[in-house]
Amino acid sequence: MPPSFSSYNDAISSVESVDFKIEDEADTSKSSWIRSADFYSCDGESGYLIISTDDHEYIHENLPVSVWEDFKNADSFGKFYNANIKNNYQMISEK
Repeated sequence: MPPSFSSYNDAISSVESVDFKIEDEADTSKSSWIRSADFYSCDGESGYLIISTDDHEYIHENLPVSVWEDFKNADSFGKFYNANIKNNYQMISEK
């Protein structure tokens, strides 16, 4: 993966074109605002989290696998996201 992306579309294209060691998704059906959450990792240690809401899609880079596992097991995806992911991991958002 490149060290940076020129745009959101560049990031999505790059992430979707790679074969990852880990490709996982959370069942977000119980969330009131997170519609999907997918995680991709090349090295099995950290990776890309793609969160979709009703209005936007966000990509967080360098998210540790342990944070992803905690997110998937959280009682509230939104509360966990706001407390542990948002503003803590580099983000590229859809414009």
